[in-house]
Amino acid sequence: MKNNNIRKQRIVLVTDLMAGRGGMENVTGQLITALNAEAGTEAGLFIINSGEESHSRAWTANAVLAESVCTLRNKKIKNLIHTLRMAAFFRRYQPDHVLTLNTIPCLMTRRAISLSGRKIMLSSWMHLPPRERYRPHYLLRADHHFAISQQIKQQLVDLGAREADVDVIYNPVKRTEVVIGRPQGLKFLYIGRIHFRRQKQLKDLFDALQQVSVPWTLEMVGDGEDLAQCQHYAAQLGIADRITWHGWQENAWEYVLHQIRQVSCLLMTSNFEGFPLILLEAMSRGVYCVSSDCISGPAEIIQNGHNGQLYPVNDSMALAAILNAMSGDFRFPDHQVIKASITGFYEENYMKHLMTVLNRLTEVKHDE
Repeated sequence: MKNNNIRKQRIVLVTDLMAGRGGMENVTGQLITALNAEAGTEAGLFIINSGEESHSRAWTANAVLAESVCTLRNKKIKNLIHTLRMAAFFRRYQPDHVLTLNTIPCLMTRRAISLSGRKIMLSSWMHLPPRERYRPHYLLRADHHFAISQQIKQQLVDLGAREADVDVIYNPVKRTEVVIGRPQGLKFLYIGRIHFRRQKQLKDLFDALQQVSVPWTLEMVGDGEDLAQCQHYAAQLGIADRITWHGWQENAWEYVLHQIRQVSCLLMTSNFEGFPLILLEAMSRGVYCVSSDCISGPAEIIQNGHNGQLYPVNDSMALAAILNAMSGDFRFPDHQVIKASITGFYEENYMKHLMTVLNRLTEVKHDE
């Protein structure tokens, strides 16, 4: 007879308060929803709120189990208060597994687990390359690491993590029947934060587009502190009249489907990424993608000519050459071919892999 009283595996994700408008927020909310849909697990967030600016809480989707709010100026005292509150929460909630999304939260969580006196498996789950994060060695306080790309795994190993303690599980994307059509002319799409340089390196996008000799338009969906600088630069290059700025949208793909309707391809010019979910979201809708070959992720998603193309980071001339070649006899792959190219990233396959790893780790911790 089946025992319906078996306790569910409890999983807590520990994170700083996030801005609420990025891929990291989307995939975190998606993971919690998927874990709660599994028969044997329940999951939620412990948020460390030190007064960071947050534009949207939609991604949390009622998933906050606890939130420690402390805005003292003294960082050491503030972090101690967060740690003590986390330890009290762990004693009360009794999680089996905790995932931390950044370096300092990883250190604080290790200390909170020790103070709680409980057996809890601690994993890191970084969404940006750890080498450039603040004090990346704090990640080594974790028992285990989820890497969202092979390049992030290699960086963790280079930091000192044992290779056997790192599991590569790429970010998931939801399967959809939606297909975004292609127009007759070239209509490019960008979705993301507006950074003139820094992570998103939109300067390269504008420089490349100025060199495109065939007619084109660009749809920009997103917001950021560099918006005015980007608009001014586009005007300086003489291409402003071909760019439409749509601002940030709560559901970007619904907006694209109903307001923009058709696109030739999605463009991404980043200097670095963790694992760019935007590429998978585009491909799941049959959209061809052109991306910089940055660390990390694009090379593990894009199959050149099959679902998109890669160009060297910061090489705007190479990007321009790809875009110029899209006129005339260029044939985009069929939408269904692009959709099928990312089968391994769809959520159902992701969850099978993730649950296998989580169950293995929980058994190891309980056997200690």
